[in-house]
Amino acid sequence: MISPQERKHFIVKHDLEAFSVLPNYIWRTDKSATEIPRGFSSVRPGDRWVGFAYTSNDKQEKRLSKITGFFECIKAARFGDVPPSSTEQGQAWLIEGKEFEEQPKSPVGVPPIDDLVGRKTFKQQALVAITDDEFSLIREYALSHQFDTKTIPLLGREPECEQEVVTLITHSHEKLGIAKILRVRTGFPDLLVQFDGNPSPVHLELELYSESFLSHGHKDHVTDKRCNKDGLPVAVACWIHNEPEVENHVHKVFELQDLLRTDKKMVW
Repeated sequence: MISPQERKHFIVKHDLEAFSVLPNYIWRTDKSATEIPRGFSSVRPGDRWVGFAYTSNDKQEKRLSKITGFFECIKAARFGDVPPSSTEQGQAWLIEGKEFEEQPKSPVGVPPIDDLVGRKTFKQQALVAITDDEFSLIREYALSHQFDTKTIPLLGREPECEQEVVTLITHSHEKLGIAKILRVRTGFPDLLVQFDGNPSPVHLELELYSESFLSHGHKDHVTDKRCNKDGLPVAVACWIHNEPEVENHVHKVFELQDLLRTDKKMVW
């Protein structure tokens, strides 16, 4: 076993299904016995990793990324049979780990990797080296942001795309502080609403991550925090607020996960 001073830390990127099949393994089935996957030889017993389930697609819209757990390596990379506990069959490259201390009760929705660690990372690598401090930061974020997903209205889990945020709002608007939805549309802005205690209509743009307000080009349709078409004020409701600059372009940004976790409502 390596010493604490020699220990390395990683983010391991798999899709959510792969983590469900073998939650405490780093594994690849697309390499032969003579082709060790990139980065696998760097992981030794005693090293630790964060399970990071990427669910992003190649479209403009980002999907929710999740932390699945924290692990410590107990067996270095080997090529062999997939464990019988898995629904997968055949052989694969495997790095075995064990759960490291407290685990999230279910996968926790988090910002993209670059936002989590505060720097650019290599997008195409399955293993991303991070520091001990970054490992602790990610761990603290995930454990402090988990909550009972069964309390999320209608879905019973965290929304995983923008359309599911729309579904959550439109079916549970009263719980979230919206007195009335006046209009729903597919283009910008998504909703025209009235908030509790305020009859004045407000445009409410819905996003999974607040940064998408900028990447989708919506700031070009807003002047002085009002919609260019009709002069009405604009707000954003997102599942995760990860881009403070959005606050310069709209009247308010509501982070839905925080509101549901604290049982609060949107207040205009």
